[in-house]
Amino acid sequence: MKKTFIAIEGPIGVGKSSLTHKLSQTYHFYEENEIIDENPFLSNFYDDISTWSFQTEMFFLCNRYKQFQDIEHINSGVVSDYHIYKNKIFASNTLSQDEFDKFSRIYNILTEDLEMPNVIIFLDADLNVLKSRIAKRNRSFEHHIEDDYLLNLKRDYQRFYESMKSSETQVIRIDTTNLDFVNNDADYQQILNLVEPLIGGYKHE
Repeated sequence: MKKTFIAIEGPIGVGKSSLTHKLSQTYHFYEENEIIDENPFLSNFYDDISTWSFQTEMFFLCNRYKQFQDIEHINSGVVSDYHIYKNKIFASNTLSQDEFDKFSRIYNILTEDLEMPNVIIFLDADLNVLKSRIAKRNRSFEHHIEDDYLLNLKRDYQRFYESMKSSETQVIRIDTTNLDFVNNDADYQQILNLVEPLIGGYKHE
C-alpha cells in the first residue's frame, strides 16, 4: 500500500505552509517545505519578471525535483506545501512561449518517474485576503507582486483543480477567505473534517 502523500497548493499567500505544518503535527507525517529564500534569482525576478523568469523557474524545478526524489525514500506519510506541477503554473505566467516549450520538455523528462502526491488540497482566498496575508509575512521580494499576477495564478490553480478532479488523485478545494485555521481551532477542525475522508482512515487524537 502506498504511503499517504499530501500536497497543499494554491496561490501565493493562501496559507500552504501553515496548513502543511499543522497537518504534519496532527498526523505525525513528514513535513516537506519548498525552498524559497535560497533562490538567488527571486528578488531580481519580482523586479523584472521577463528578464529573470527562466533562471528563477529552473532553479525551483531542480530543487523541487531533488526534494521529490528524496520523498520516495520516506516510508511514513508525507505532507508537502507544494506540488511540483506548480512549476508549470508559474512558468506559464512568466515565460515566453519558446521558453515555456523548452521548460516543459525539461519538466516532463524530470518528472516522468517521480512519485506524485495522491491527495491534493487546493486552498484559495479572495484577492484582498491574499494581499493582506502576503503583506503580513513581509517578505521583501514579494512587495512588488501585482494584482493581475495573483489573479492569473488563482485562475490557473482553479484549472489545475478541475483537471485533477477527473484523475485518480483525491482532491479537495477549500476557500480560506473567512477561515483562520492557524489561530482558530474550530476553523482548523473544519478543515480536518474535510481532509480525513481523503486520507484512508487516519484519525487525529
